[in-house]
Amino acid sequence: MGSALAVRIVFVPVVLLLAFPPAVHSDPPAAGQEPAPRILLDAAPRAIEYQLSRLSNAELSRVERKPDDPRYRLVYYALLTRKGLGREYVDEAMAALIKMDKASQTTVLLEALSKIDAGDEETAGKLLKVLLGQPADELRKSRDSLTKAIEGAPAAPGTPWVLQGAYGGSLLAGTDARAVWDAAAGREGHTVALLRSVPYLGNAKELRGQLFDPIAALLANSKEPAARAAALSALPWTRADATAFRLIARDVLERSDPEVHAAAIRALQQLPKEAWPAAEIPPLVRALVEGLKATAPDLRTEPSNIDAMQLAEKLADGLPDEARRAARRDLRAMGVQVVRIQTLPEQMSFDLKWFVVEAGKSVQIVFSNPDVMSHNLLVGKPGSLREIATASGQLTISADPNVKSFVPDSPLVLQATRLLNWGETDRLGFDAPAEPGEYPFLCTFPGHWVRMYGVMLVVSSLDAWEANRTVPTDPMTNRPFAAQRH
Repeated sequence: MGSALAVRIVFVPVVLLLAFPPAVHSDPPAAGQEPAPRILLDAAPRAIEYQLSRLSNAELSRVERKPDDPRYRLVYYALLTRKGLGREYVDEAMAALIKMDKASQTTVLLEALSKIDAGDEETAGKLLKVLLGQPADELRKSRDSLTKAIEGAPAAPGTPWVLQGAYGGSLLAGTDARAVWDAAAGREGHTVALLRSVPYLGNAKELRGQLFDPIAALLANSKEPAARAAALSALPWTRADATAFRLIARDVLERSDPEVHAAAIRALQQLPKEAWPAAEIPPLVRALVEGLKATAPDLRTEPSNIDAMQLAEKLADGLPDEARRAARRDLRAMGVQVVRIQTLPEQMSFDLKWFVVEAGKSVQIVFSNPDVMSHNLLVGKPGSLREIATASGQLTISADPNVKSFVPDSPLVLQATRLLNWGETDRLGFDAPAEPGEYPFLCTFPGHWVRMYGVMLVVSSLDAWEANRTVPTDPMTNRPFAAQRH
């Protein structure tokens, strides 16, 4: 015991050793089982939180917990706020804390948001969706909690997650969005928090529409980068029309501030093709292409530039044939082709059925999972869909974070993401195969592949394909795909 303590003193200050005793593990497990970590629950709260913070996600998910014992309260909050855990742990933790604290779901989620690190947008976003996905009547019952969160939150530059949740909840619980806006405007930094809550307001279309005019006025009058960036990100959620397009495009064309410019590009991606004014597209595509040309080649794969490439590629669809082909030639000459694919919540489906890339050229697939179920994405050799699916069905999920679960060790598998939990994103960067053909992509979580599949069409020349477009064959029906997107 003494020698073990001496070793710890080398790495941890003595004061921390006294305040935060090490996590204690259970007796040796049965053969083939991992030990379930034990936590010293009689320690001070900070000590318990420290023990929990040292556990991996797999270890945390196995920690003993009892929903009727208040001593496990911090264990449940750790599950609720840990990055990368699935929705089932969020639901379990919320149910236990609501019962344990005799509190509303809103109160529990606001406290959880107050515990999330400022940089952990992924975890905060998941909890904000749960909080602001509640019926308005439920949020009205918790108005006191929402008000308390607003009055107790620090001002800028923190704009903590709890403040975003409180303003979003106040908007949904009330009947006058402008009154909530005016209240936020009277507190330093609170308007930014309100704006950042807007994308999480779900189906409240009329409410979001009430925010268009004050957001447009802010963009007309404010030069402050954080406020402008937040306003641009919120604007597509209030109106999806040509007026919104023009307001956002102005900041893409002016390139006044990197944060604002990046936010404007992301905002334009949210607007449907029907919102694009035809006359506005050519100068916008030119501005994006020229901006990318002026960027050092080794910086073009940064997320903001990847977003710019994808927006230019998307907008090029609105150009006349020759201009479209010229714009896409310029984009391909700069390097990476970006393809965004995401799951459709509760539909067990990818949003994209097929896409086309040029043989041997660099590709980056950005795969996002907003679904509560776990999903991955594999790319296989032509004709391999069923064989990969069959092989993956023999596998089990791995507790090792370095192992990609349900990915067969097979030469048929060319590329694969890790298994993504709810709200996570992964990126696949690779050179497209040299051989043209129809390469299937699929999710290999057991049972998912029969609905979650598509085709990466590899062509020898994108210029030639643009001039004479072809559609790949659905590998399940052996007929050409009827549409490119679900």
